[in-house]
Amino acid sequence: MKQETVLQLNRLNQRFYQITAEEFSKTRSFYWQGWKELVGPLTELGKSHSQLKVLDLGCGNGRFAEFLQKEGVHKKLVYHGGDNSKELLAFAQSRLEKQSFEKNLFYIDLIDALINDNLTNILPLKKYHVITLFGVLHHIPSFALRKKLFNALAERLTDGGLLVFTAWRFLNEKRFEKKQIHPTLAKIDPDEIEENDYILDWQRGLTAYRYCHYTNEGEAKKLIEQTSLVLKKEYTADGKSGNLNNYQILSKP
Repeated sequence: MKQETVLQLNRLNQRFYQITAEEFSKTRSFYWQGWKELVGPLTELGKSHSQLKVLDLGCGNGRFAEFLQKEGVHKKLVYHGGDNSKELLAFAQSRLEKQSFEKNLFYIDLIDALINDNLTNILPLKKYHVITLFGVLHHIPSFALRKKLFNALAERLTDGGLLVFTAWRFLNEKRFEKKQIHPTLAKIDPDEIEENDYILDWQRGLTAYRYCHYTNEGEAKKLIEQTSLVLKKEYTADGKSGNLNNYQILSKP
């Protein structure tokens, strides 16, 4: 994919979250069902460390941090949440303001950081015990950048650390078929995007389009294989169907 197209898709998504931030946050105040499966592995990992350092990329309104605290995964939680939506970060700041654990919420444009090889300079810490990508992978344009992201995050994990990511399986639900629009409506050249790339309409009273990539099993396997990480657990959860997200927990040997 040309860099010009990558940047165009990134701008499209940035504008999407600027327009929908308030409503997006309201509809995502609940905890994901799939997070429950993470409590055991994260609690077990935390037993070996005096602190549990968590990096939540695409943190949105900060609900995962709140979930970790309520589940008591560690007595000394260190939570760093990054997002490219300043509006959602403001919601996160408000939501977590009264929480006692150590936290750092910061703005990050993942696409820009990956293109400019600047991701490692932006992250607050050199190493994390846990790195999460919830609802992020489908917003990274091009396989090349998704591959680059996985490699960069693998380097930022401690030995024995966990990278947890979700692949949004939006094609599993018919309601998302109605939201698919022709790329040209969003001024995107269909010949410049890659296989399994889609433009989705928000359809909630606002005109807002977002770029979403469907990561299938084959692609997920390729992303993992080119890193040093080992698949520890895989499962599906979330949505009314219970299979809206594919979760994969990867461990650094």
